[in-house]
Amino acid sequence: MVQRKPLVAGNWKMHYDPTEGVALVRELRRRLVGLAGVEVAVFPSFVTLPAVA
Repeated sequence: MVQRKPLVAGNWKMHYDPTEGVALVRELRRRLVGLAGVEVAVFPSFVTLPAVA
């Protein structure tokens, strides 16, 4: 049987504008370097999506 990885996910609703959203994603990526055994997903607001994609 295949063991599944835990998934940690979150959204930020309308709390960030595109510039703040990009900064948040960059910081998350920096902090998650070397993290193993867990999948991470973020769900930005619609207005922030193009900037962080």
